[in-house]
Amino acid sequence: MDLGIKDKLVLITASGSGIGKAIAEGFLREGCHVVINDKDELRLAGTAQDLAKLYPSAMIDYFAADLLIREKRGQLRDYIVNKYGKLDILVSNLGNGKATVENKLSVDEWERFLNINLLSTVGLLDDFAQIFKDQRYGSIILISSITAVERSGAPYGYSAAKSALLNLNKNISVDMASYGVRINCVMPGNVFFPGGRWEEIYNNDPEGTKGFIEKEVPLARFAKPEEIADAVVFLASERSSFTTGATLVVDGGQTKRY
Repeated sequence: MDLGIKDKLVLITASGSGIGKAIAEGFLREGCHVVINDKDELRLAGTAQDLAKLYPSAMIDYFAADLLIREKRGQLRDYIVNKYGKLDILVSNLGNGKATVENKLSVDEWERFLNINLLSTVGLLDDFAQIFKDQRYGSIILISSITAVERSGAPYGYSAAKSALLNLNKNISVDMASYGVRINCVMPGNVFFPGGRWEEIYNNDPEGTKGFIEKEVPLARFAKPEEIADAVVFLASERSSFTTGATLVVDGGQTKRY
């Protein structure tokens, strides 16, 4: 099925590995031009090389920047504007749910989670909104989590930040609609990939983790990164051209009670 996004320019943040890398691959499969981002330049360059081997005729670019830093977000925006003069699709993928302290009410920990999982996205939207307004088209995808609506044992600050993204999606999608810009959200469940949080949890307690997945997830398995990527690519594509302000849940049925 032709998704209507061939040759579109796509920026995916936090795409040096894991879900972000899978999202980049998903867009490359559709013939898009892709710019990947990560704060680790060595990892990012390696990922770009890996993708280039898989898609030798594709346009793959990368820009290393820590998007928790306002100036770095501005540098990323300026790089896109000066080199390409447009941006068709933006995927805000930066996030981290790993706690550094046991106290789930630690204000410092809350601030850290809010900065990583919410304010980095707000800042990214602030920096890039004018590009989309001026060109009067485009698609933006936010990445939330089922912890936004499901009690999962995740850190409070992480869950709150991901919940706020759902509200942000509902509001900003209305405001940007008059500019022809669509904004949607993908809400992943438990995604397993090398180096990811669930790999760490599984390695620490294989039997307990298996039991949790079998009990809580009707499809009784982890999601694959490419399954999240497929949802992102679809929502960004012309096949969902009348969809905005929506949240697509990809969780194997875990949030069934909602």
